[in-house]
Amino acid sequence: MKQGRWLLGALAGALVGCAEAPPPEAPGASETEELIPGRPDFEFATVEGPAELSPRARGPLRALLCNRGDTAGSAEVSFYFSHSDSFESFDKPVATTLPLFVRAGGCEDVSMLVARPEVADATYHLIAVADEDGRVSEGREGNNVRVGKDRFRVDFHAPPRPVLKWVSSEYSPEGPLLEVTSEVNDSVYVYVGERCEGRPVAESRVGSESYCYMPIDLSGIPASSYSVQVVDFVDNASECSTIGAPSGYGVAGARG
Repeated sequence: MKQGRWLLGALAGALVGCAEAPPPEAPGASETEELIPGRPDFEFATVEGPAELSPRARGPLRALLCNRGDTAGSAEVSFYFSHSDSFESFDKPVATTLPLFVRAGGCEDVSMLVARPEVADATYHLIAVADEDGRVSEGREGNNVRVGKDRFRVDFHAPPRPVLKWVSSEYSPEGPLLEVTSEVNDSVYVYVGERCEGRPVAESRVGSESYCYMPIDLSGIPASSYSVQVVDFVDNASECSTIGAPSGYGVAGARG
C-alpha cells in the first residue's frame, strides 16, 4: 500500500453519512472521459479544510464523496496537505478512511478529526483522493481527486523559552521589575516556584520590542524563585524559564 494508507496524524474520530448526490459542477477535464456503464464512478462534490489546525482549533477534514455511476461500490478516501492547488506525488498524506460503501447516485459525507498532523507549520490546501490505489474499476478514472477551495494554517510551533532578568526601576518602589523577553504579542504568566504551576501571580503581554516589564509583589518575604511561561495567540506554550528571587535591586541571572 502507498504511504497514504497510514494515518500520520492522531485521529480523534471519523464520521460518515449518507446523502443524495448533488448535480455535478460545470464540466471539467475529467468529464471528457466516456462514462462506462455498469461500474461505480467516484467523484468529490466538496472538499473542505479546517479554518485552522493548532492547539486551540482542531476542526475536521471534510469531503462529500459521490457515486456518479449506475452501480454501487466501495472506495477509501485519503486526505493530503499540499502547498499548491494541485495534487503532487510529494504532498503530505495525513489520513485515510476505511472503505466507504456508496450506492449508485448517492454520496457519503466524510469527516475526520486530526489531533496533530505530522507536517511542518505552514499554509496548506486540503486534497481528497478516492480509490488512490486504483483497486476499483470505475466508469471514469480521471475524476478521483479534488482540491479544497480555501487554504488553512497549521501552527503547532511553540514560542522560544522566555529570557528573564531583574531590572531596577524608579517606577517600582517595592522592588525591581521582572523583564521578560520573547515573541511579540505572546501572553506572559509568572508563577511562584520553578515549575510554572498553580495560579499565576502576574500576567502581561510582550510588547512590540519583544519584551515587557512586570512588577512582582516582593513585599514581605518573597519566594525563593519565580518561573515564567509564554503562550502565543493560538495557545502554543513555551518551555518554562526560572529565575531566583532578587536581592535588593541587583540583577539575577535566568536559569533555563
